[in-house]
Amino acid sequence: MHPAFSVAVIVCLFPYLASGVTAAEDRAKPSPKVEQVVVVFKTHFDIGYTDLARNVVNRYRTSMIDKALEVCDHTKPLPPEHRFVWTLSGWPMTQILWPGQTADRRRLVEEAIRDGRLVWHALPGSLHTESLDLEDLVRGLGFSSELSRQFGAPPARDAKMTDVPSHVWALPTVLKHAGVDFFHIGCNSISASPEVPLLFWWEGPDGSRLLTMYEAGGYGSQLQPPQGWPHKTWLALIHTGDNHGPPAPDEVQALLKKAAKELPGVKIRMGRLSDFADALLAEKPDLPVVRADTPDTWIHGIMSMPQETKIARNLRPEIGALESLNTLLKCWGCDVPSASKTVRDAYEGSLLYGEHTWGASVPLDKRLYGDPWREELRAGKYAHMEESWREHGAYVHNARDLVAPALKANLEALAGSIAVEGPRVVVFNPLPWSRDDVVAIDQVATIPAGLKDAATGEPIAVERTGGMLRLIARQLPPLGYRTYVPASAPAPAEHAATGGTLAADARQLLMENDRFRMKIDSARGVVASLVDKKSGRELIDTDSKYGLGQYLYERFDADTSRQYMETYCKALPGWAAHFCRFDMPPAKEKPYSAVSPTEFTVEMVRSEVSVTARMTSVLKQETLHRVGLDVTLYAGRPFVDLQWRITEKPPETWPETGWLCLPLAVDDPSFCLGRLGAPIDPARDIVPGSNHDMFCLNSGMTVAGPDGQGIALCSPDAPLVSLGAPGAYRYSSRWTPREAVVFLNLFNNVWGTNFQQWISGSWSTRVRLWVSSAGDLKADLLAPSWEARSPARAVVHDGPAGRLPVAQPGLALSRQGVLVTAFGPNPDGDGLLLRLWEQSGRSGVCRVQLPEGIRSAAAQPCDLRGRRQGNPIAIEDGHVDVPLGPFAPASFLLDTAK
Repeated sequence: MHPAFSVAVIVCLFPYLASGVTAAEDRAKPSPKVEQVVVVFKTHFDIGYTDLARNVVNRYRTSMIDKALEVCDHTKPLPPEHRFVWTLSGWPMTQILWPGQTADRRRLVEEAIRDGRLVWHALPGSLHTESLDLEDLVRGLGFSSELSRQFGAPPARDAKMTDVPSHVWALPTVLKHAGVDFFHIGCNSISASPEVPLLFWWEGPDGSRLLTMYEAGGYGSQLQPPQGWPHKTWLALIHTGDNHGPPAPDEVQALLKKAAKELPGVKIRMGRLSDFADALLAEKPDLPVVRADTPDTWIHGIMSMPQETKIARNLRPEIGALESLNTLLKCWGCDVPSASKTVRDAYEGSLLYGEHTWGASVPLDKRLYGDPWREELRAGKYAHMEESWREHGAYVHNARDLVAPALKANLEALAGSIAVEGPRVVVFNPLPWSRDDVVAIDQVATIPAGLKDAATGEPIAVERTGGMLRLIARQLPPLGYRTYVPASAPAPAEHAATGGTLAADARQLLMENDRFRMKIDSARGVVASLVDKKSGRELIDTDSKYGLGQYLYERFDADTSRQYMETYCKALPGWAAHFCRFDMPPAKEKPYSAVSPTEFTVEMVRSEVSVTARMTSVLKQETLHRVGLDVTLYAGRPFVDLQWRITEKPPETWPETGWLCLPLAVDDPSFCLGRLGAPIDPARDIVPGSNHDMFCLNSGMTVAGPDGQGIALCSPDAPLVSLGAPGAYRYSSRWTPREAVVFLNLFNNVWGTNFQQWISGSWSTRVRLWVSSAGDLKADLLAPSWEARSPARAVVHDGPAGRLPVAQPGLALSRQGVLVTAFGPNPDGDGLLLRLWEQSGRSGVCRVQLPEGIRSAAAQPCDLRGRRQGNPIAIEDGHVDVPLGPFAPASFLLDTAK
């Protein structure tokens, strides 16, 4: 493990662990130390599941909030500490106060808010946190913050997640840097839970410590604490089920009577989560510390919608690119409309796609398979479920439809402002470091066969194929652009600025560039050999039963499903059948199978820019579908691009998965996984009981041997990987050594509820591989991964000359390993927001070179909710030196008025 991000799991065990804290026998007698109980009321918010999402939201806006107001009215005569207080998440609270709300109901809701009877915590809802990007989580805090500003209240200092068993450990970092002091997690009652204490400090990768309570037995907690509770204050989190709403007035009265009887002499007060945290922290408790990640054991579900997840993963960097480019254009004096509303709405759509409710509940009546199921599908029996999946997918479809035209318009505005007459290609780099990149744009008739760099006159090789124009743009300035103009004639390949050579032998199925030599196996449709010419190493484990790029299709049987459930679940009540498919035909009739297509056709295409082997075959077993693999080398580029394709996959209700297999020639491997907020070593940095079988990557990953030599990879389309073996229907509570085989999940429908139940259509999935050898986190993992996830953007323009130079940087950082996650109008108030996020584990000063047009005299530090902190930092000669902590955000407000 690289020392820059070395962490350890630190758990000082309490006399109780979360796995038993809700057992009734532990609560037979009140703890003698308890002096007060803070009672918090909440319901579990599903954006859907119990009904279509639009109907659920309408119910919150109407009948559900009416019931909450009724309880408030019934308890108004009681002493203030016994009056009902209802806690909601930020997003549904904003929906209750939507513009279409009736005047009378709005008045009553606002009265209850000002009276402290309706409160909201900091988070928007329950999320699959590791599936998101960092800025998604930050912008998600904005719903709560906006409400607080509207009602003149301080921002919420508490946060709640429910149902999802485990979360990425970037959360403590995000929440503490937003001023949140307490986080409560309530796990689904039958899912396996991370083995953490009931109450602990959760330490994020940056060292932030967040007071965290984890209830393994359900969404909330009971009136009495478990035996041995050592503190004077207890949290009774009275939590109703999925969209059930508030308790009835008589249930609140019954609870107060029960408390008086069972907890004589104990102060009972209704409140919010932070009331409990404040009282407990006043005791100065000695709590255990957990410094580790807890990967989500439900994360497989995001690949039940592989096409939408691909859109989401590509969309998120595009939102940031749009925001930054729009800001830079304004700095450079270009007259463009503000992108603020588009950015805000796109982040909301991205966030809602990462919310944990992906579809309607699946009925418990007997499932059908094969032809009987297909007949009922055609008859429309499943129309309600399919509509719920379309609702969820629409979050990112709509967000993409907002961002794509806005980004194109801003790129066109940039290109139209360049001081070049006539046709030009302008390439924008959305990352804060200089880079080279392979750029693809739609072909335009005004661009001839040859291009040259407008600044240097250097000829540029151009490839035209498949309706696209492709070139390798070099020395793109950080968060800046470079312009290319027509050359008088196409440049000879030996003079074009490709930076390298290409070779291909279609008969021998050999491909080569300056860095790699490759051989294709057409019988299996895989890369048979991949040699790093710099070191002479063979990068593929040629003895593995899997081939590099092999498509593996799995179909599961009843025995596999039941074994998984018995391993994974705390208990198996009847409704646990939701999670898997207990009613499949017996395994002896329909056994598990794992198959791959064979006998591929191969087409090899070479240009001055790239060489590609395009392989195609048909999977004939189990379910007929056409698949393919494109393998591409680029001139002068140190990576290999794979693109898996599937055409017209039929829907299938059998539990199934697809994998892209990547067997790597690394002995005794160690893995570095680029998780949200920080990389981890899965052998050291994961809490037992969390997911060890399928990991969600935010950037990419490396696989290295004891000498540090290895291979890295990143998929810009599909974030889930398994290590050593395919990870569907597997639950390992602890890490075990794994072989150096990475399985990229292409799709799965293994979960029996909530997520999409069958998958169909045509789509593709890309993955990039490169050599890692330096032991440098920035060079090995971070920069190449983010260059894969956030490609340079290009546009063609033909028109009069503008006034901007043909190339210039926008915003530059003095060091790599730092992302710019926000550069635009402050969503929490006035000014221009600049947010950096350190990713390599190095603290120190980073110099930020600001773009021309910024006239602010200083950068004002602020937290993740835009609140000013500390003293301003002077801006001198267009740059500012800012301190960065390892894996920590650093946010600054710039005064645009100056």
